[in-house]
Parts: sequence; C-alpha cells; structure tokens
Amino acid sequence: MRNKYIIILAAGILLLSGCSKKEAVESKSLEQLHQENGVPVKVKVVSEEDFSKKLEYSGRLSGVNQATEQSLVGGTVEKVNFEEGDLVKEGDVIVTFPQDLSGMNYQAVKANYDVMSASYERLKNLYNEGGISQQEVDNVKAGYLAAESQLKTVEKMLAVTAPINGYLVEIYVEKTDHVEAGDLLFTVAELNKLKSKVTVTEKEISMINKGSTAIAKWQGIEYEGKVMAVGYAMNERRGAFEVDLEFANPQKIMKFNINAQIELEVYHNPAAIVVEKKNLLRDSSGDYVYIIKGDLAEKRYVTTGQFRGLDFEITSGLRVGDKLVIESRNLLEDGSLVKISQ
Repeated sequence: MRNKYIIILAAGILLLSGCSKKEAVESKSLEQLHQENGVPVKVKVVSEEDFSKKLEYSGRLSGVNQATEQSLVGGTVEKVNFEEGDLVKEGDVIVTFPQDLSGMNYQAVKANYDVMSASYERLKNLYNEGGISQQEVDNVKAGYLAAESQLKTVEKMLAVTAPINGYLVEIYVEKTDHVEAGDLLFTVAELNKLKSKVTVTEKEISMINKGSTAIAKWQGIEYEGKVMAVGYAMNERRGAFEVDLEFANPQKIMKFNINAQIELEVYHNPAAIVVEKKNLLRDSSGDYVYIIKGDLAEKRYVTTGQFRGLDFEITSGLRVGDKLVIESRNLLEDGSLVKISQ
C-alpha cells in the first residue's frame, strides 16, 4: 500500500514538472519567434498635413451698424408702419403718436409756423421790390427759423423715423401700447455684416491677434470673419479679456441677436507633421517614437509644438517619408528586428 502511494506521488511530481517545462518552452518560443522573424508592427508613412489650433466660444451676433430708437414722449402709440424684417430707409416713419398728444401742442406749433412762414415769404417779396430793408427781412427770418425748428422737434417726437438704412430687426411696441419717455421703440440694423464680442482667459489672450481668422457656426452653416480688436486690459467684473469680432453675412442668412458657436484660429501650419498622442512615448530624455529603417526599429527623439486634442505637431525629429510605428511600439527597443504587417 505504501509503495502505491509513492508511485502516485512520483507521477504527480513528474506531471507538474512537465507542465512547467512546457510553459517555459512556449514562452521561450515566443521570444525566439520575435528574435528570429521580427516583432510584427504596423506603420504609417509620415506626410505633411494642414494643422490648425482653434479656441471655441459662444457669442451673440448683432449688426455692425445698428441703431435703437427710444420714445421722446409719454403716450399711446397711434400706428406702427412696418413689420419686423422689413427693409427700411433712413427717414422712413416707423412709429407715430397722435398729434393731439397731451403737452405737445402740435396744432399751436404748426399754426405759428404757418404764420411765420407766410410773413417771411411776404417780406422777401417786398424786399425784392425795394419796399423794405434787409434788416426787416432778417428780423422776420429769425422768427421763422425758430418756428420751423420748433415744428421739426415736435414732429420728430410724434413721428419716429429710421435713423439708418437697414432691416427692422426688433419692434418693441404695438398699436395702442402706452409708453413712457425713454421706452424702446425699435432697432434698425445692417445685416450684411455682423459683430460679436467674446471673453477669453488671461492664458488665451496671448494667442489671439488682430486680424486672426474667426468662424461663426449657426444652424450648420459656417461664416468667415476676423478679429477686429483685442482687449489690452482685463475686465475686472468678468475677470477676462474682451475680443471684438466681425463676420460677413452677404446673403443675410444669419439673423440678428442670435447665439452662435465661434471658433478663433490661433495657430495654423499648412504643412505640418502630426502624430497622435498614443504614438508618442516618453522617458527621462524626452518624447520619442519608433521608426523603421530596413527591418530594424530605430528609437527617435522628437520635439513637439502645438497640440489639438490628441494630435501633436512635431517640429523636429521626423521627416516626410519616415515609417512611423503605430502598433506594437511597446514591444520594441532601439535596434529590434521587426516585420511590417498590413
């Protein structure tokens, strides 16, 4: 019985010993395979590509040239002659108030003007006939001009006109609305160009220059513009710098007072060498990559420039045409035998 146990124990030891040797052989065989046939790698041939870095913001767009009119009187709106979106010309009457508005004395002012105008015309005719002196004409003329000025002031208050050519982008009142002096009436804006203002951090302001490219995105359409002004003093309330932008809108597709996604291009290299972050390795000497020369891997240190997300610009260390290892790089060391796989 004792001999039987000894035989079983010996067989178990032999079995475990065989498994261990088999694992060692398999492990050794994998290393030998790499040494003999090369580490299988995938490569990408280095080429130049367009590379830019952009900062993203949200901004509200308004007309480059726009004007908002306020009511100069308190009272009830008599009529609104246009609708939002209408194209108007400078001088078009947009909003009117009744001529009998309390405190305006329009009828009395108009009657005084009519009297002074008739008197002035009569005296001019007399002067031309040699009946009176120039001094007498000038005395009446002064009164006529004062009456004319007073009438124009009252009319301007009762009939509010467009101050510029453009589109009625906002009308704040309707017929029969009661307003007070100072209340907003309407806004007219030229929409062929739009402007925006974004706030940027202290770190970002050093990247932005006047004239830099800006893109406004709205409803899937992109509109090109540029940086018009860069703030030189931090806005203390916001703790940021302000940057003024302007965008072309020739088809007037973008609307007034909308929120758009805005991109500022702060760096552009049309012929850059770019490497994904995952293909960059690092040791105590710096960043490096592996490239393939013949059938051997070469460890190549590189210098990085700007980055965009996970893409890094390489400013030195790589050349166009180099075969950059993009898979199995962690299995390599300088001088490793490799086998390029598709």
